[in-house]
Amino acid sequence: MKYIILLFIAILILPELQAQNNVSGRVTEMDKNQNEKPLPFVNVYWSGTSHGTVTDENGEFSITRHGDAGHALVFSFVGFAPDTVFVESSKNEVNLLMTVGDQIDEVTVAKRMGGSYISKLKPIKTEFITEAGLQKLPCCNLSESFENSATIDVGYADAVTGAKHIKMLGLAGVYSQMLFENIPYLRGLESAFGLNFVPGPWMESIQISKGAAAVINGYESTTGQINIEYKKPEKSDPLFLNLFANSIGRIEANITSAIKLNEKWSTMFLVHGSTMQNKIDRDKDGFMDIPLNQQVNVFNRWKYNPEGNFRIQFGFSVLDESREGGELDFDYERDQGTMNSYGINIQSSKYHGFAKIGILLPNKPGQSIGFQTSVTSFQQDGLFGLQRYSGDQSSVYANLIYQGIIGNTNHMISTGGSFQYDDYREFLNTDLHSRTEWVPGIFGQYTYTSPQKFNGIAGLRMDYNSVYGLLITPRLHMRYMLDENTSLRASAGRGYRSANVLSENLGLLASSRIFYFTEDLKMERAWNYGVNLTRDWHLGSEKELTASIDLYRTDFQNQVIVDRDQDANGVYFYNLDGKSFSNNFQAEVIIEPVERFEITAAYRFSDVKSTIHGEILEVPLTSRYKGLMTLSYATPFRKWAFDFTGQLNGQSRLPDTRMNPPEYQLGEYSPQYFILHAQVSKRFKWFEIYAGGENLTDFRQENPILAAEDPFGPNFDASIVWGPLLGRRFYAGIRYTLK
Repeated sequence: MKYIILLFIAILILPELQAQNNVSGRVTEMDKNQNEKPLPFVNVYWSGTSHGTVTDENGEFSITRHGDAGHALVFSFVGFAPDTVFVESSKNEVNLLMTVGDQIDEVTVAKRMGGSYISKLKPIKTEFITEAGLQKLPCCNLSESFENSATIDVGYADAVTGAKHIKMLGLAGVYSQMLFENIPYLRGLESAFGLNFVPGPWMESIQISKGAAAVINGYESTTGQINIEYKKPEKSDPLFLNLFANSIGRIEANITSAIKLNEKWSTMFLVHGSTMQNKIDRDKDGFMDIPLNQQVNVFNRWKYNPEGNFRIQFGFSVLDESREGGELDFDYERDQGTMNSYGINIQSSKYHGFAKIGILLPNKPGQSIGFQTSVTSFQQDGLFGLQRYSGDQSSVYANLIYQGIIGNTNHMISTGGSFQYDDYREFLNTDLHSRTEWVPGIFGQYTYTSPQKFNGIAGLRMDYNSVYGLLITPRLHMRYMLDENTSLRASAGRGYRSANVLSENLGLLASSRIFYFTEDLKMERAWNYGVNLTRDWHLGSEKELTASIDLYRTDFQNQVIVDRDQDANGVYFYNLDGKSFSNNFQAEVIIEPVERFEITAAYRFSDVKSTIHGEILEVPLTSRYKGLMTLSYATPFRKWAFDFTGQLNGQSRLPDTRMNPPEYQLGEYSPQYFILHAQVSKRFKWFEIYAGGENLTDFRQENPILAAEDPFGPNFDASIVWGPLLGRRFYAGIRYTLK
């Protein structure tokens, strides 16, 4: 760490020594009261070059001088008359008042946005999955949004509940902080099925950042952050309808409607309904391959945007879901609590509300105050054969952020305080597992920006957890431009997490394994370090090639070990006693060889090991490598679009089953496998139709349930899942938009 800090200080000082090579200033406009106010997002560039920048939210900019002699600096912005200022070699500051230009007929300039891209400006490596990327697959919910991403793995938690889980940097998704528009989301007991609670058509984009995140959002991010952006009322269409059906009987409908009430108020309604009532058993083992389920999800958001420096938005959502699986002839009303037939029945309900307030401080450029809050109530009741589980979570979150500048926008500070309250009550049969946490915290973050060259973020937060005590979270991020097309990033930071072992391992209840808690479980804590190199090549008019290489390591100081190797009929939970780490390497290339034809190729290798029962072993059910290739082609104006996604998934170690009878023993590793998805869509004036196929190679994990013929016996286990449970599926849908 001391070498990283010394490097940060050195890079911080060097650009200051070259400050005389920068030209900075402020761009303003006249409001209706004839007062000057800052004009953000103005294009500022040296005449005759592509060397430019944009003004920030305070109208301020800084740009590296072009050569040693004087040169013309151009300012342009839609709706304003462009202006040019000649900057003498001795001049370092330019302030400009722009005037409204003459009205012209409306002109629409369109550029096709790719399905995903890597941010060139953020000091934290961030992958954006755009709305176009989300539409390359049916993307019925969040768990299906990562099929064309090499960063995240998606798989089933078990063979009966249909729950999906993700992995990032080789570790379970619970180590990645999930955010809803930068507010912590899908935490605690929700994590088991939460990915199914976010409808794909509701999302505007997803941002995936690797490594320890900024301290502003809390201490829980260890391997990265996934931020979900929902559609906004001020930018969305009055009506959008998405209908979907597939060949196994899954039906979904999504409706979003944005309403502008007046110049200040706007609102949006998002409605989702889905059902799957077709019993499928391709394995002929007597168990449904996927449970029956129904979900209703409603979300309403509001935005108040008056003239001036005040903004507010708020919203609330309600969700109700039921799923039933197990043996084909299971009937919940008839068979619950008996050994007539094995089944699962899970009822989930959620109520969530949020609010965000932003205030730009008057007469104080670059200074603002933001407030975020959310309230969540989540309940879940489950039957797993003869076992019953129930969970109840109440959570309150609040975050107050002050942001300001020191001298100019090259030096920014963010500081504030947060509060997190979580009340968990879980019953496994008659055993109560409860925990209440109060976590007040404070944080501070300094951001340095040397235009065109360097960004650095140094942050520190301190929280006091009422159960686990004082938590200190330092984090550091740096981005250095080796040249105008090559960026080098580095990050280091600590993360903490309170484990909810029952809800996070519900899939293990779909087995005869007995749960053993050998000691009081402590808070998980780990360090994450990473470097990234990203390079862009310009291949001609609007054609680019982007290559990226990542290397990340996560080191645990404590981890809750889920030991499935010690006993094939049990699972042990205890604190780490030894080493636990994850090394992750990824290389990715995105290229557009010809206009509107995009290719992504990626390879990822993971080395994930932990001390399990006194021995360092590979963490089970973690794929060692993954290969990904996506091909996307669209005709002009996206009249037709064709998308293909191929995945090569490497082998993973299986839990030790040598203590089972020979007929129920598995090999040491799963095989590698390849799956393929494809979709074609056709756009008309007001609507779009799409059709495609998932898992076209029809690869399935055969017989994923051990001892399926004796589900109440000692060897029953539906939790060892390493591959797809559903084979080839076809689907079709329609998207209708009222402009």
